[in-house]
Amino acid sequence: EGTPAIEVGKVGVLGAGLMGAGIAAAASEAGVPVRLKDATTDALGRGMKYARGVWEERLKRRSLTRLEVERRLDRLSPSLDYSGLRRADLVVEAVFEDLELKRRVLGEAEAATRDECVYATNTSSIPIGEVAAGCRRPGQVLGMHFFSPVHKMPLLEVVVTKATAAPALATAVRFGRRLGKHVIVVRDGPGF
Repeated sequence: EGTPAIEVGKVGVLGAGLMGAGIAAAASEAGVPVRLKDATTDALGRGMKYARGVWEERLKRRSLTRLEVERRLDRLSPSLDYSGLRRADLVVEAVFEDLELKRRVLGEAEAATRDECVYATNTSSIPIGEVAAGCRRPGQVLGMHFFSPVHKMPLLEVVVTKATAAPALATAVRFGRRLGKHVIVVRDGPGF
């Protein structure tokens, strides 16, 4: 509390699988433009279809209008590369649970983002400190462990390492609350 935080105006989500697409949909739902990146057009198509499905379900129940669904979709921008991440305030990585892949993606994202950008890895099993080992900006790295399905599960664990800077933590907590999540801050360790 009281720590300066970045007001997140744009988010990058790396990985368009169920978790990545769910996180992207939640951010768009909160009114934040999202750049959704994956390695293939097929993966991006599935991710966009998943996000649309979340809102179409609510359209059927009449809790959203067609215009509201379209506005949410307009805030999602799929990409095969890191273009558009230079303006991101927060990047959430949601790739497969593979340490080497997560480290590689972090390195690529660091090269494509501003120094102030907060980088969050969505993992349930890999220590955040191991993901951040060798990165250029360890103070900007933390975990944001969303639960599946993102649009239904209210809990969000924000996982801090010994190197995580207080403003990065404050930014992640504030953003999680903006998504309507019940945010708890936990230390990096087995099972968080």
